[in-house]
Amino acid sequence: MTMRRLVCLAVLSCTAFTAAPAEAATRVPGRNLRLFLITVGPKTGMLSCAPRSTKPACVALAKAGGDPARLAGPSDMACTMEYNPVHVKAMGVWDGRRHDYDRTFSNGCEMAASTGPVFQF
Repeated sequence: MTMRRLVCLAVLSCTAFTAAPAEAATRVPGRNLRLFLITVGPKTGMLSCAPRSTKPACVALAKAGGDPARLAGPSDMACTMEYNPVHVKAMGVWDGRRHDYDRTFSNGCEMAASTGPVFQF
């Protein structure tokens, strides 16, 4: 081998090794993975949804494309003006895309009216 070929092989090898970790870090495993860690106040639970799940929370998330920020609750629900804050979080993966949701509602009724069944447990 010539010196030129050895230098090219060394450069290509180093480039391949340095590019691989960056690519792996940005990719989320599991194209069909639908899994969320749900927190409501001090309670935390896991929500796992199969692609055709009939669980109400899974159906609601499927309608929202797996994005908790796009959830919609029942449109005919009326809530009082009571102030009793409820803090919710949803962190997880839906079809290979990461989602992080964090919001405080003025009360549990407002939470249910805005998010449907996802944070009900």
